Amino acid sequence: MIESWLKEIEENYRIEILFASETGSRVWGGATKQSDYDIRFIYKHRDIRSYLSLRKAQETIDFPAPYDAQGWDIYKAFHLMQKSNPGLCEWVFSPVLYRDCQHFSVRLRKYIKDNYSLVSLFYHYIHLMDRNVKDICHKALTERKQKQFIQAVRAFLLAKVIVTEQKVPLDALYSDFSSSFPEDDTIVTFYQQLLAAKVKGELFPASDVRTVLVRIEQEKQGLLDESHRLPKGKLIEKELNRWIWELLRV
Repeated sequence: MIESWLKEIEENYRIEILFASETGSRVWGGATKQSDYDIRFIYKHRDIRSYLSLRKAQETIDFPAPYDAQGWDIYKAFHLMQKSNPGLCEWVFSPVLYRDCQHFSVRLRKYIKDNYSLVSLFYHYIHLMDRNVKDICHKALTERKQKQFIQAVRAFLLAKVIVTEQKVPLDALYSDFSSSFPEDDTIVTFYQQLLAAKVKGELFPASDVRTVLVRIEQEKQGLLDESHRLPKGKLIEKELNRWIWELLRV
C-alpha cells in the first residue's frame, strides 16, 4: 500500500525516491489504532535540468494525507547532514524502511555515525525536552499533553545516552531504553510506563508526572556539565559532493 503510494508520488512529481522510512510512534513504541503513519523520504529530481534552472528545484514535498509525510531533495538532505540535523538522523536509523534504493541508507548511516556533531545532537534533545516541559508544566494532563510529556522524557533520555555513550544514539532512538541504562533507572521505568499507558488510552496521575519532572531537572545539570566533552563533528563537503554527482550521473 505504501509502496504504491510512493510510486504515485514519483510519477506526479517526476522524482525518484531513494529512501523512505517510518519515524513516528509506530516505531518508537507508542502507537495506538488511531496513530498515523509518519513517512519521511529523500528524493532526487529525474530531470537534471531541474538543478540547472533559474527556478530552484523543489527541495521539500509535504503531504498531510493519506499519510503524515515529508520528503527532502538530496541537496537539502545533504546540506542538513552537514549541520548534524537530528531529524535526518532519526529518519535514517529507523528500523522500518519502505524504500532503500541500492542500500542508500548504508552510506547515510556511516556518514552520520562518523561525522555528526554530538554536541549539536545533545543540545537539540535537551532543548526539545525543555520546550515540551514548559508547554505542559502546571497544566492538566490531557491525552495531547501526555503525548508531549512522552516526547520530553524520550528527548531527555536520548540526550543522556549521547553523554553516557559518547556516540550517535543509533541503538536507543527507537528503543524503550532498557538496554541503555540500569534496570532501576527511575526515568526509564517511568518512560516505559508512559508508553504502556498511551497504548491503553490511559492518563498518568499528575503527581507522578511532577515527580519525574523534578528528577529530570536534577539530572539535567549534570548532563550539561558533561556535554563539553562531546565531539563537535566533521564537515564532509567533498564526500557529499561526489555522492551527489554519482546520483545525478554527472
